[in-house]
Amino acid sequence: MIRIILGLVALVLLSGCLTTQTQSKVTMSQSVFIDPVSKDKKNIFVSTHNTSGQKVDLENKIIKELLAKGYSISDDPQKATYILQVNVLYVDVKKENNAAPAGAVGGVAGAGVGAYNHGSATGTVVGGLLGAAVGALAGKLMEDTIIQMQVDINIQQKIEGGTTRINATANQQAEVKDGRRHGFFNSFAGDVAPTQGGGKLNDDQINYDKQVFKSDFSQKRTSMLAEATKLNLKFDEVVQVLEDKIATQIVGIF
Repeated sequence: MIRIILGLVALVLLSGCLTTQTQSKVTMSQSVFIDPVSKDKKNIFVSTHNTSGQKVDLENKIIKELLAKGYSISDDPQKATYILQVNVLYVDVKKENNAAPAGAVGGVAGAGVGAYNHGSATGTVVGGLLGAAVGALAGKLMEDTIIQMQVDINIQQKIEGGTTRINATANQQAEVKDGRRHGFFNSFAGDVAPTQGGGKLNDDQINYDKQVFKSDFSQKRTSMLAEATKLNLKFDEVVQVLEDKIATQIVGIF
């Protein structure tokens, strides 16, 4: 009976929710437009930072793609037409929650198998309990791992004659809204949750900052969310893919 239940659960799981090939994407929070300049002014100062705690190398890839696009790299921000600042804010590892829906399907399958084999209420109950346990275990083993990376980008462009800048910003903590992947069980699964668990700090405070000052540069900001999904995915096996996609999208602004 266990084999029948496990086979039914695995069949449904594999039909729509198990990710065996790495799926990745990068989403930019908003478009950024810079003013075009003549070829002799296409020079840029690049500064990258990493506060995620993970080893991420974006600077070399960004510089390589900028050079290929005809830009020169400046080592003096005051002499550059553009200043590109990039920070890897965080890297998070999450898992889908398939145990509950898989347990429910296993329970239904087990109850049916138990009733068929024994023709009694006891057989139905025992089969349902056994099926739920087997289904939950199978669902847990087949949960996809989701790796997320947020990158903040600040671009400054030199303005001839300078400019007056007014920075007025109401800041709250950025938050990622997680969504389940396509698939039968994912329609019923619980929320995607951090693998490390623990508490969560919610802060209702809003910081408002207004500054008026003269500057040689205008400033534009955006953020990117890079995601990779696969069964038992490890950060080391996908970091280069995410680096390449992020670098390509950043350079695409120029």
